[in-house]
Amino acid sequence: MGEHRVALLDELPLDRGLVVEVDGRAVGVFRLGDEVYAYLNVCPHQGGPVGTGGLFPAIRGEVRNRRLREYHDPDTTVIACPWHGWEFDVRTGSCLADASRQLRAFPATVRDGEVFVSLPQTTRATAEPKAGR
Repeated sequence: MGEHRVALLDELPLDRGLVVEVDGRAVGVFRLGDEVYAYLNVCPHQGGPVGTGGLFPAIRGEVRNRRLREYHDPDTTVIACPWHGWEFDVRTGSCLADASRQLRAFPATVRDGEVFVSLPQTTRATAEPKAGR
């Protein structure tokens, strides 16, 4: 795995992702407090740029007395893909509506205020295509 410096922690917005190019791949980096998460900038639904999505508290629902009550879950922050609104837990990359759908995660760390993302080494034949190609 190759580790790459991608940003300063203070450069990451708190309400949405930041897309950076790492080793020829578009990666969405998200900040939740002092923690960072990195995902390939491809939504598993229809390939949307999930890295440009916003961060929101998850919306939950429960039925009581045959009535639906919806509420925000402050303990679960989701990435909402800007194309169709699919929601993914920012901590795990799991889709809230379909657990079989998952964002491709990369290890991300913060050291001395700098954000690093680790990507597996690729060869030219196995690298993901860049957006727009």
